[in-house]
Amino acid sequence: MKLKAHEVEAWVSGLKADKAPALALVYGPDRGGVHETAKAVKAAYLGKDFDPLQYVSLDEGALTGQAGLLADEAAALPMFGDYKLVHVSGANAAVLAAVKFYLAKLAETPGSGASMIIVEADNLRPTTPLRKAAETDKRAMALPCYALEARDIGRLIRQSLEGENYRIEAQAMDLLSARLATDRGVIKRELERLVLYKGVRDKKDAPGMVTGDDVEAALGDQTQADFDRLIDSVALGRLDEADRALARLEAAGTAAAGALAVARMHFQTLHLALGQMESGMPQVKALNAFRPPLHFRRKPLVEQQMRLWSSGKCARALEILNAAEKACRGGASGLATAQAGNALLRIARAAQR
Repeated sequence: MKLKAHEVEAWVSGLKADKAPALALVYGPDRGGVHETAKAVKAAYLGKDFDPLQYVSLDEGALTGQAGLLADEAAALPMFGDYKLVHVSGANAAVLAAVKFYLAKLAETPGSGASMIIVEADNLRPTTPLRKAAETDKRAMALPCYALEARDIGRLIRQSLEGENYRIEAQAMDLLSARLATDRGVIKRELERLVLYKGVRDKKDAPGMVTGDDVEAALGDQTQADFDRLIDSVALGRLDEADRALARLEAAGTAAAGALAVARMHFQTLHLALGQMESGMPQVKALNAFRPPLHFRRKPLVEQQMRLWSSGKCARALEILNAAEKACRGGASGLATAQAGNALLRIARAAQR
């Protein structure tokens, strides 16, 4: 069986061990989201205080030539605890063979065992045999994890900070949302840095407040500078600079889909600002469409972009970015990187015309 990406969080929150599927495939271009979702499934299935023998972790190499190992591990129930979870990392041919063997074994003995398998994978195409096996078997569940949209990032920020007894100012929210990538793993690490900077807060105390200065002090790092450099280089048609910025982001672990999402959000705002200018609004007022307000060093670069682009050209750039993001959701990480680079290159060339 399968879920849509927006249904995954609610499904995991309501997961009960006695109603859990025999296998859950967690996959997608959002690597951090895949890992965090797998961790949430583990916590929901085993609970907080589980016996170490209730959990087994295997990588794809351990299953090479041993298709029956996964089924054997699932069948070997621990002495303590009612349930067992086997966590597999990877999605190669050996994992596929082991999953098929496991599901076939369950079909022979319906209702047997009290174990669950989690398979944690990168992005998988709809035609990938492993994904098809999870989506079509009634004892399995496929959980896709895609890059977050802007509204989802804001919701995640608020939930995470409220869990640490903090609230956030509107200006700080704008600044933080613009700084964060769309990968859940990256977002979580950055929010942990922010909370560490502010200090752990007792739940009994009144909520603390996160300000824009806090965000700048805690998260003003090289990654955001590389995002800004990538966006501005693409929008100004500086091909070599854009290529170097994308390479730096990839080296830092940023998924291709994350870079595309940040570029899309910039061009959406640029499209809005240009539309306002074309309707007669002065440029200085149209620049107010950018949130958070542009840093003084970036402002001249964006003003230059507004001379190079029209709302019509921006609309075509957004079509390219949306198509590339969609394509990245169905491809392997290497292919996604190539598709992202090609899309950004096309847009950078368009800026020169």
